Amino acid sequence: MKSGKIFFYLFLSLFFFLSACKDEKGKGDYSGVSELIANRNKARYDLAENPPAKSVKLKKRAKASNALKPESNSKKKENFSSVILYSEDVKIIGSESGQTLAKAVAYINKSGQIVKIKILKE
Repeated sequence: MKSGKIFFYLFLSLFFFLSACKDEKGKGDYSGVSELIANRNKARYDLAENPPAKSVKLKKRAKASNALKPESNSKKKENFSSVILYSEDVKIIGSESGQTLAKAVAYINKSGQIVKIKILKE
């Protein structure tokens, strides 16, 4: 029996010793993460300094379209203001029911034609 107990304790201590000495290098280790982050940041800076040709073209187009928008809006306003002589309050009435559907302001030119109608919120 003594040899059985000794063998059991020897086996048990060997089992714990081997399980405690596992080589887990590389598993759950974050040693390469800082290098990956540094490479990613370097690539970002390179792209910011030298953007691809496609994105440069898109940015130029966006700038050009944004530059044109305010001018086109102001031209429309100038065109309306030069054509409009006076404004008049109007009621929009439904043809079937005969009820007032909305109130609006009609902008009229020299020849009496309606240039623009602006519906008012009530």
